[in-house]
Amino acid sequence: MPKKLFICEKPSQARDIARILGVTQKQEFYIEGTDTIVTWCLGHLLETAMPEHYCENIKPWRVEKLPIIPEVWHMLPVARVKKQLSAVKKLIKQTKHIIIATDADREGELIAREVMSYCKYKGVIERLWLSALDDLSIKKALKKIKPGSATEDRYYAGLGRQRADWTIGMNMTMATSSLFGKYGEGVLSVGRVQTPTLQLI
Repeated sequence: MPKKLFICEKPSQARDIARILGVTQKQEFYIEGTDTIVTWCLGHLLETAMPEHYCENIKPWRVEKLPIIPEVWHMLPVARVKKQLSAVKKLIKQTKHIIIATDADREGELIAREVMSYCKYKGVIERLWLSALDDLSIKKALKKIKPGSATEDRYYAGLGRQRADWTIGMNMTMATSSLFGKYGEGVLSVGRVQTPTLQLI
């Protein structure tokens, strides 16, 4: 029988939840119990593909090629965490019941669900919703696990933010660099948070 799979955001979170669940068999990429496995994502395991993935001959950057707005968005493995992604992907393929246990916010929802989408997961989804990792908080949350549909909107909010950041940041960076950059002096980076923050400073 397939085991339930808890997907956490980071190893420390996974260890705390596994301890309360009584899941004790520590492996390199997850912790295993009789009917439950707890794994983690190390933050984002996937990232949006770069502009050259969507547009041929984009380099050197030039304004006439812009804007680049993907019709179909592609997520690619983050190089530094490929082993963890491979392990999580294998675990997702083996289960029919996932409990999302990442941070209780839109980014946490995005981190888990983007991997599930990448793996084309079609099984049961539930949500462990907790903002503290002390034993009492975890126990209370485990007694009140939500259906996945209760927090799915946060995933779409995170996805919208991610794609808006990419669209604005990538296109504005390429445009600014091609118009005002000097050869050999690097990229003139523009970002939704970065640029207004630098202006304030």
